[in-house]
Amino acid sequence: MFQITPYPEWSWSHSRDHLFQECPRRYFYHYYGSHNGWLRDATEEQRTTYRLKQMANLYLIFGDALHQLADMYIRQWQAKGHLFSFTELYDKLRNLMNQAVLESKNVPQWAEAPKKRKMLVEMYYYQQLPKKIVESIKERMDTCLQNLLDSESLREITTDPRVEILEMEKLNTIYVRGEKVYVKLDILYRIGERYIIADWKTGQEDDSIEEQLYLYAYYLTRELGVPLEQIEIRTEYLLPGTCKKTTVTAANIEQIEEKIVASTTEMKSYLQNPVQNQPLSILDFQGAAHPRSCRFCNYRQLCELKDRELTDATDVELDENAG
Repeated sequence: MFQITPYPEWSWSHSRDHLFQECPRRYFYHYYGSHNGWLRDATEEQRTTYRLKQMANLYLIFGDALHQLADMYIRQWQAKGHLFSFTELYDKLRNLMNQAVLESKNVPQWAEAPKKRKMLVEMYYYQQLPKKIVESIKERMDTCLQNLLDSESLREITTDPRVEILEMEKLNTIYVRGEKVYVKLDILYRIGERYIIADWKTGQEDDSIEEQLYLYAYYLTRELGVPLEQIEIRTEYLLPGTCKKTTVTAANIEQIEEKIVASTTEMKSYLQNPVQNQPLSILDFQGAAHPRSCRFCNYRQLCELKDRELTDATDVELDENAG
């Protein structure tokens, strides 16, 4: 049963760690400042922080749209044995992106229902979309969509009759050395004794995601009892059209355990009361190491650190992982 608490429940995830490492101040707003901001008796600052938390930048909206299409494509195949064409999917992708831009033009409507409507960070703060980013997204639409359809995993799922889909976009809760951890797989399927996790990425190849892949394997082997030698993790990079396959060893499992313990210890050092997950003062959460992170941060409106050595934010490249 849902209960209202003064502070959010403690948990760990790969995305939470990434946000904490990038900017502790932004981490505070995201996980603590926004808590209970949806309640009728919330303070104005809580309401504002909660609304700002729901925003996303163009790259994140694009990535989410591609994930929606992959999910839709597979479910359509499962239910009706029919595959959407490139043109059908492209139209859906374009509509999703246009809808996000259109909804972002009406701030009052978004403020009334921030979970139900889209708001782009770029539109909210600068009232326009940076030309370089728009051009980048337009170029990626054709490329990423075609590479999605040509990806090894999607072709295998729709052509191999032995495929048994086990999970799609399911948020799972596991415990790692006593810490509650969230893990979400794009898709998990099985072919005989082989378990395949496919993870769609719309940016450039990135070696830093290895820890995330180890966490996927941890979930399969520790929670579902799948032997490591039967697990194959595929990172489908849709921009270059490459598929990187990763196998995980027992040493990697120990590595992700140690990572979670170390990350948790560091995060909890910012707590006044670890039992309640009560944070220290916001002033104890320092800003990002580089002011570039402030340019398209959701919480610019609230953060006094936002104007550190900034240039014209409407004409710069945006970090694909920002949002």
